Amino acid sequence: MAFIDLDIDTTYNTSKDDLINNFFVPLLDNSKKYDRGVGYFSSSWINEALEGMLNFANNGGKARWIASPILSKEDWEALQLGDQAKSDEILRKSINNVMEQLFTKCKKLSCIALAWMIADGIIDFKLAKPINKLNNEFHAKIGIFTDNEGNSISFDGSYNDSAYGLENYESIKVFKSWDGTADYVAQEIEQFNRIWNNQDPNIAVFDIPSAAKDDIVKIVRNEPRPYKEPESSKSYFVFDIPRITPPIPEIPKNIKLRDYQNEAISNWFANNCKGIFEMATGTGKTYTALSCAVKLFEQQGRLPVIVLCPYIHLAKQWQEEAEKYGFRPIVVAESKIKWLENAHKTIRDFSQNRLDQCMIITTNTSFQKGELRDLFEQYALYNQALIIADEMHHCGSKEMLKILPPQIPFRLGLSATPSREYDEFGTTSLYDYFGNIVYTFDLKMAIEQGFLTPYYYHPEPVYLTEEEFDEYIDLTNKLTKLHPKEDEPISEAALRIAIKRTRVQNNSISKLFWLQNHIIESNEIHHTIFYTGDKIFSQVLSLLGVEKHLIVHQFTYKENMAERSRLLEAFTRGDLQALVAMKCLDEGVDVPPTETAYFLASSSISREFVQRRGRILRNWPGKDNANVIDLISIPPERFIRSGKSSEDYRVVRSAIKREYLRVKEFSQLAINKYTSLENFVEIADRFDLLSI
Repeated sequence: MAFIDLDIDTTYNTSKDDLINNFFVPLLDNSKKYDRGVGYFSSSWINEALEGMLNFANNGGKARWIASPILSKEDWEALQLGDQAKSDEILRKSINNVMEQLFTKCKKLSCIALAWMIADGIIDFKLAKPINKLNNEFHAKIGIFTDNEGNSISFDGSYNDSAYGLENYESIKVFKSWDGTADYVAQEIEQFNRIWNNQDPNIAVFDIPSAAKDDIVKIVRNEPRPYKEPESSKSYFVFDIPRITPPIPEIPKNIKLRDYQNEAISNWFANNCKGIFEMATGTGKTYTALSCAVKLFEQQGRLPVIVLCPYIHLAKQWQEEAEKYGFRPIVVAESKIKWLENAHKTIRDFSQNRLDQCMIITTNTSFQKGELRDLFEQYALYNQALIIADEMHHCGSKEMLKILPPQIPFRLGLSATPSREYDEFGTTSLYDYFGNIVYTFDLKMAIEQGFLTPYYYHPEPVYLTEEEFDEYIDLTNKLTKLHPKEDEPISEAALRIAIKRTRVQNNSISKLFWLQNHIIESNEIHHTIFYTGDKIFSQVLSLLGVEKHLIVHQFTYKENMAERSRLLEAFTRGDLQALVAMKCLDEGVDVPPTETAYFLASSSISREFVQRRGRILRNWPGKDNANVIDLISIPPERFIRSGKSSEDYRVVRSAIKREYLRVKEFSQLAINKYTSLENFVEIADRFDLLSI
């Protein structure tokens, strides 16, 4: 049940309310995430809230708790010195003291449940101690619940998770992410995350040492879980031996590889585990690559894996898929505070033969910064590793090419479009590093074999205004001076001008007029995406949402991961008729329910429009085909009529040729390929382009 369907009040107090049964248990029953920062934590709360915590565990929930450590002044001073070995022992004693008190007073089932939840990673603890201008105790009262739909409820007040908290007069205030108190929820989430990630300059936060977790896990050595075993169980501790034994990586039984995927894997192994998979969007590149990793692990017995991703959301997707295969990846992205310690422990444990698998999933940006590369070099893991580069064309930049580790023996590149346009050096360097393309499964094959949806293509010529085309001509002349030969590598300065010229076409005001005349307010519009340029983005959004009364929402870089997830879920359900997007729907964001796409912004870079097309062709129940309406910017009508007699004939023909080549490529795979070019035949003929 979603939070918005629960009867949750705005205030509670222990005099009139049963906080456990009327507040905590209903929310735990329906949460996927629970964050709690609290000064004191006791057995009474565990006993009272057990029903809710068990349901929380059965529903796959994850909790993060921050509490005060029990420390003497001497221990705290020693902890501040930063000696790792001594710090771990002090923290171990502190957490063991807390747990000993908890487990002494807890009912047996509550004690077992708590220990198992810590062992399984359902509950993750950290200890917090004020520093600098704060010098007493961590006395936070932060609590945030989040449901499966991304709704959040936060609370704060005087209540502690303790016996006294239930017996004293205590009160809490409640805030909800979907009403007028949403800003308070956002502030609480930000505050908790800052403390959890050790980003508050006045609070020192410590992870629980592995040894302390071992001690907790021993409590349940011979006890069954009081809830179902979670899929991502992290209870990898083997008692009485100093070795961590996570699951052995394997291809999940519910994933049946297709014949072409098995062929790709065989080709990669036949090429000494090097090469590139050129596979269309939606054909299972990730599963194919993870299956390669599993089979290589089986062959080698031990394997460190590095996965490179251009974006954080792709890294998160890889994490989810890798866990299905039995890997336990560490995601390296954003601030190193969030990942450095875990990555260091995993790499160290692998190097000391305490682990047989080690997977690090990193964004290209994080890999460039050096900390992760230093760890691999420190523990000499490169010479036995597998590197997988998703959307590998991004690795062809000068910055990435400099840092791709030459010692790595096993290499796999993934992309629907591995070549880098305007960058022959980058393309060649990538092929030199990863190897040649060992398997191709392109868009045509994917459509023909039913792995992607067939589509109709409707290119619509839209005339640039006189002012827009004047700017286009000026940019073309500048570009020609900097880049006179199109078949040679383009300079960065020339590329900037080429991009600016494309933006003129993508942001033509004429496209707004076309929408005004062709989009009709209708409930029949559904599962539709509008790709638009940046300058006319807000106007398109307003035209569709305000003037045409469609239920639309923007989908841009401004939306965080949680918001994007909620938008895609609403789009899938049909609660949103359309999304208005820019480039962020190009790589790695799947929208398979999409049935219609309007391309107001296009690119002359083949990779971008090939990937964009592939995204909307994902199969979906009840989706027999897709429709692509492509607004093609061409010179003003008088230039078209003038043909060869125009003094700007060369620029006009070049502009039409660039667009016509893309239109032809889209048309070739369309259901209506024989009729889709009707609007362009006369124009192409006038400029001698029919034969290209």
